[in-house]
Amino acid sequence: MGVKTHKTDILGHINGPETLAGQAVANAACITLLGVLKICADIQGENVKITVYLAGIEIGSGVINLKNPSITIGGGVLGFKAEVKITLKTNPLALEICGKVCAPFAGCESGCTTLHL
Repeated sequence: MGVKTHKTDILGHINGPETLAGQAVANAACITLLGVLKICADIQGENVKITVYLAGIEIGSGVINLKNPSITIGGGVLGFKAEVKITLKTNPLALEICGKVCAPFAGCESGCTTLHL
């Protein structure tokens, strides 16, 4: 059996220390903001897939990375409206999350938090 050499990384799906996923403590995490917003992050290689839930229902998702470190996701469900801005930070690796939720007759509430990865 001979040894083959490759010029490209044929094991790119494995998270080495040079990738975001290789630097993170956990590759998947969720956090709740303002009681009804749930933000989940799933790190794969250099990309972080973000999914946002409002009152338990998915309102949107997207991908951020070092080249595109910020995303805004918004939507409405069951009379509630929400918008969340997620920004990827380095040193230490974290997501800065700021959101606003509006409920019928109750008004709006906003807040920010950090999810360390």
